[in-house]
Amino acid sequence: MEKAQSKAAKARLPRWLKTDIPVGKEVSRIRKTLRELKLHTVCEEARCPNMGECWGGGKHGTATATIMIMGDTCTRGCRFCSVKTSKTPGALDANEPQNVARALAAWGLDYVVLTSVDRDDLPDFGSAHFAETVRSIREQAPQMMIECLTPDFLGRADLIEPVAQSGLDVYAHNIETVEGLQRLVRDHRANYKQSMFVLEHVKRTKPTLLTKSSIMLGVGETDAEVMQTMRDLRTAGVDIVTLGQYMRPTKRHMKVHEYVTPEKFAHWEKIGSELGFVYAASGPLVRSSYKAGEFFISEILRKRASASMRNVAA
Repeated sequence: MEKAQSKAAKARLPRWLKTDIPVGKEVSRIRKTLRELKLHTVCEEARCPNMGECWGGGKHGTATATIMIMGDTCTRGCRFCSVKTSKTPGALDANEPQNVARALAAWGLDYVVLTSVDRDDLPDFGSAHFAETVRSIREQAPQMMIECLTPDFLGRADLIEPVAQSGLDVYAHNIETVEGLQRLVRDHRANYKQSMFVLEHVKRTKPTLLTKSSIMLGVGETDAEVMQTMRDLRTAGVDIVTLGQYMRPTKRHMKVHEYVTPEKFAHWEKIGSELGFVYAASGPLVRSSYKAGEFFISEILRKRASASMRNVAA
C-alpha cells in the first residue's frame, strides 16, 4: 500500500484535475469586500479548485460564496484539511453575524453556504453563534437560500437543534470518508457514528429540512465501503450527497492514495440516483459546497416554496 501511495503522490496531476487560477473583476471585488469586513471563506482557506467559477458566476450566471464563521483557526487537526489549527483560537467576534448578513445582502447572492471551523474550546461549540448568523442573514436578505455546513457539535442533540431550527434551507454535515478510514483521515474527536447521528437528528428535529453530506474519494477506500457509506447516509435520511477527489493541500497533509477517474465518479453519481438521493453530484472537482449543486438545490427549494404557496392559496 505504501508503494501505491508513493506512486500516486509522485504522479503528475491528471488532466481532469487541472483548473484555471481564479481571476477576474468579480473575484477581485469579492476578495476586497471580504478583507474590509474581516470575513473568511472556506473557498480560500481550503484552497478550493472551483473558487474562480463560483465567485465569477460560472455557466449558471449567479455567483455563490462559502463563508467561514467563528474565525480562521480550528481546534481540530484533520489530516486532509489546510485550515490552521490551535487549541486556543481567538474569541468569537460578536459583530460577525451582522457583518456576514450585511456583506451577503450587498452582494445580492441567491444561495450562500455558511460553514465554520470546529470550536471545541467553547461551551456550546459555537452552536448559538451559528444560529444567530443564520437569523441575521434571514433578517437582512430574506429571499436568500441558506445552506449550513456544520461541525458535529460532539453529537450533542441540544446543540444541533438550535441550528436546525434557525431558519436555514439545507443542513449539511460531512461524513468525509468511509467508516474504516475515519481515524486515518479525521481528527480523533470526529467519528462515523457521531456524524451519522448529527444527520439523523436534524431530520428528526425538522423533517422538511434538506440534509446533505459529502464523501472524499482517493484516500484508500474500496468500492464496497463507498457503497455502504452511501447506503448508511440514505438510511439516515440524507437527501443530497456529493463525492469528490481528495487533493493534498501541502506536503504536511496525508498523501493521495489514488486519482479516481471521471468514469468512476459518474458510476457513483448513477448509484446515488438509484439509492434515492434527491440529488447526487459526483466528479473529480466536486466539493461539498459545489456551485452546480447549489444551483440544482436552489431549484428544488423554489419548487417546494411554489408548491407550498399553491397549497395555501387552495
